[in-house]
Amino acid sequence: MLTKEQLNFFNENGYLIVKNVIDVATLNDLWTEYDERLNETAALLVEQGKLSQSYAELPFGERYCAIMAEAPEAFQHLEICYPLENHNFPADAPIHTGPAVFNLLTHPRLLDAVESIIGPEISSNPVQHARIKPPYKQVHEEVAANSYIGKTTWHQDQGALLDEANESQVLTTWVAITDAPEERGCMVVIPGSHKKNELTVHCPGKGVTSENFIPAKLLGDDQGHKEVVTMPCEAGDIVILHQFTEHAALPNKTDMIRWSFDLRWNPTGHPSGRPAFPSFVARSRQNPENELNDHKLWGDLWHTAKDQIVSGDYTGQIFNEDRWKKYVDAPVCA
Repeated sequence: MLTKEQLNFFNENGYLIVKNVIDVATLNDLWTEYDERLNETAALLVEQGKLSQSYAELPFGERYCAIMAEAPEAFQHLEICYPLENHNFPADAPIHTGPAVFNLLTHPRLLDAVESIIGPEISSNPVQHARIKPPYKQVHEEVAANSYIGKTTWHQDQGALLDEANESQVLTTWVAITDAPEERGCMVVIPGSHKKNELTVHCPGKGVTSENFIPAKLLGDDQGHKEVVTMPCEAGDIVILHQFTEHAALPNKTDMIRWSFDLRWNPTGHPSGRPAFPSFVARSRQNPENELNDHKLWGDLWHTAKDQIVSGDYTGQIFNEDRWKKYVDAPVCA
């Protein structure tokens, strides 16, 4: 559990770095699982004529970069969420729901940290992503504006959710799988920016419509302060973010990949802000029998949700696509 000092820091600043949360065995399981997933992805792309070879002789990081240079859509096969890009929902969109990822989502020490802030009834929020970023100089121009691959623009995580979640306590945990020093593309944050407790204006994305961004002149806390803090991390560390904290990520200027998971949580029973996508109970002190303990069932939830969206059976709102459209020609967004 977080200490009183850590909780006070989080409440004051809107972010917190917690060291050594994820153990080495869990990290190693993720590397093994993703190596197998990349094998499957390479074989499929070669079969489809999108990749000239599988690059099987290369270690994972170098192999991922080589594959991405030829077939930049490869990153989608490593994602743990239905694709957000341009709000397009293809029927063949892959979603990775392997046991190692599920074990990360239900990791006791991770949930302990989350419980310290939002309480003991915890649901996994379905707005979650795997971010494996190649060296920025190697990023294909087709995906350079994508925050999962290139640099991540200034934003608030609440901006990705429907208004139903404005009163929910949605918490982000950013989990470092590789070291993430500043030169490798660590996150940056504006301390205290969460205290406004409201969304700052986000301009519509330039290259990718879903990549909304806060213009520089609007960044800062409610007193207009704009101190930017870098948050270098080591593998196994986590960064906890308030839903209204303004943050971004730097480009990866090294020759190695930078890998993290962006996982979110809300108190069970509170709106997730993405009702079309599946939440699940990750921890319940009151009703532990409600906890999901099988990665296959988690995968079934995702594929059922995808089928309902693709078929048109889901008729509710998925995204608030009109929230920022009125700012498309605003001078502040130029």
